[in-house]
Amino acid sequence: MSGVCLLKAATRIIAGAEPKLAHAILETHRRQAKLSLMSSVLQLWDDALAEEIEQHAVEIVRGAGHILAQHFGKKIEVEFKDEHERDPVTAADKETQEYLTAEILKRFPEHGILGEEGTKEEKESEEPAKDILWVLDPLDGTTNFMNGLPVFASSIGVLYRGWPMAAALYLPWPTNDGGFVLHCHKGGGCFADDEPVKVYESDEPVPSRLIGVPGYFGVGQGFTGKLAGKAGEVRTTGSIAYELAMTARGVLQYAMFGAPRLWDMAGGALAVVEAGGTVMTRFRREKRWHPMGCLVPSWEEKTPTMKELRGWMAPLVVGNQKVAPMIADNVKRRFSLSSQIRNLTRPLCRRKKKPESKPEIKPDGGSKT
Repeated sequence: MSGVCLLKAATRIIAGAEPKLAHAILETHRRQAKLSLMSSVLQLWDDALAEEIEQHAVEIVRGAGHILAQHFGKKIEVEFKDEHERDPVTAADKETQEYLTAEILKRFPEHGILGEEGTKEEKESEEPAKDILWVLDPLDGTTNFMNGLPVFASSIGVLYRGWPMAAALYLPWPTNDGGFVLHCHKGGGCFADDEPVKVYESDEPVPSRLIGVPGYFGVGQGFTGKLAGKAGEVRTTGSIAYELAMTARGVLQYAMFGAPRLWDMAGGALAVVEAGGTVMTRFRREKRWHPMGCLVPSWEEKTPTMKELRGWMAPLVVGNQKVAPMIADNVKRRFSLSSQIRNLTRPLCRRKKKPESKPEIKPDGGSKT
């Protein structure tokens, strides 16, 4: 039955005083309409457009890599975004984002840009996001970079109304060029420069192979069941984009992330999927993990503002299509005395000082303030 027929039938039933059945039919119509919208979104771009954007993204992010290479290993100006000096930003971050922004707008002036290192005005912008949005992390792994550790990435992820469309990431690597570009577009496979890459395939985690986990994982979380003590060799690199790229390339068999921002994962997550893997996530108030689809499902109901998109966060588990769901289902939060104390004292802290609210995009609809 078509959506129009369902709506007409519901109208007749309402007139006949059968509200429960009418409500059920209207709900069915609503779900069909939402599915239709989702399908139309996926059909609004073709492979030619996605491939064109991918090619430009490759050229642009390679240029970003050259800028970073010029700064790497040299004395560099550093500022901190927080009072505890744990969130640094360097002159290389700023110069690279300025370059990325200029190159994108020169080639695609009608597209939007969301960059991690935005100005104060950009970070507070209530402007609705544009349909095609370039999400930038000019330097993910800044602390590694400024300490001379070549474990970082420059990441571009391109979204269409929240759907991952194309991606390109530059990573330092022991090659003649000093690095490579991991790139893809939806449905086109994933490549390291010209070489196709695939996630590591196995039916279950291999104890001797590498895995990526957050730095706090051993304190606040752990594995249950048959994975306890057999989940893999733990590595924490300090760069989400780098670990996503290493998962897509099969170096890491899987990786987990607690609360990455949109710019941390928009490029690398699509790379994992196009390399034959899957990205498991769960949005706010969701209890079950599910494969990543649209990063902002509420977009079709209400276009988010740029400020709201800056508040986007969601946990991720990435890997091959058998292992990633298994890992997501077997991660259990452990009892933490410090977290219990924080939970107990939080109401007291709120009475003393009401914290400034920050918008947080809720992928299940609307925004949190």
